[in-house]
Amino acid sequence: LVTCDPGLEDIAEEEIRKKLKAKVKRFFNFQGKLLVDLKSSKKLFALHSLHHIIELKKTFFLRKKTLDELYEKIKRTNIDELEKADSFRVTSKRFGQHSFTSIQIQNICGKALQEKYRKKGDLKNFDVNIRVDVVGNLCFVGIQHTRESLYKRFKKSFNHPAAIKSTIAYGMLCLAGIKKGNTLLDPMCGSGTIPLEAASLFKDKIKIVAGDINKEYVKGAEENAKLNGLEKFIEFKMIDATKLEKYFEKAEKVDKIVTNPPYGIKIGKRKNLRKLYRNFLISASKILSDSGRIVVINLRAEMFRIAVIRTKLFKVIHERVVESGGLYPHIFVLEKI
Repeated sequence: LVTCDPGLEDIAEEEIRKKLKAKVKRFFNFQGKLLVDLKSSKKLFALHSLHHIIELKKTFFLRKKTLDELYEKIKRTNIDELEKADSFRVTSKRFGQHSFTSIQIQNICGKALQEKYRKKGDLKNFDVNIRVDVVGNLCFVGIQHTRESLYKRFKKSFNHPAAIKSTIAYGMLCLAGIKKGNTLLDPMCGSGTIPLEAASLFKDKIKIVAGDINKEYVKGAEENAKLNGLEKFIEFKMIDATKLEKYFEKAEKVDKIVTNPPYGIKIGKRKNLRKLYRNFLISASKILSDSGRIVVINLRAEMFRIAVIRTKLFKVIHERVVESGGLYPHIFVLEKI
């Protein structure tokens, strides 16, 4: 069992099939969960679309949906790895309407397993991490092999407050349809997640240009690239995303623009955002090749969609919603009209 970003399950499925030649299917049609048919989970750690890797041990239904019922069923669950372990912890996520919390799930399951295996619970220095998720009246139990989410694969000395996860950046790059020899631009790169992801995937097979109007962001993104040994694959520069034609020769065209523009939380910023989105699209149309593509992730979906319609330069060929940290941004894929 693997977890991925809800809304990007098809991207994860495609990566698993293509790179591992493994059978994969949705897990009970739940968002962000896939079942993979593999003898070993080792190769899954190298994939770019996944968060956690869980070795599934048991699934069962909670008829009464009570903690007492969960306690009894967990106590009857065999987990051989706990026989050899000195310590363990329980990690849980809960989805749906219940009379208990995920913390209560962890506590009751921890108690059941301690009584059965006589092993100590330790939240930090554990040998085995038992994952117990309750979704509606279904419960699944497994061993979580990932200590932290795989999206945290890049070292970062600088973090942007609105940075996207590298797994989402991977999904956006897949939707861009990047090919060998392409020029990729991220003109609002923040801490550099998108160019870092692109560099780790394509190395020198494509040209990657990244920038931001904020000097500190550009400096921070460049430092992050150096920390990961990817600086030689990315050209960093100060960029005003509303005047992109200033940074490229007339004959020089960009094939793909993949970016995470500001979305602003304060109401007073909305007017400025409308102007930014409109001018970004007008400017992008001047440097993008006729067969080029723009991929944007945005919480201000309606505002961005209106900007696309009013500028009459691009058409939305694809749009989807993803979930990230309790937020539901839209990913737009645009092509020239």
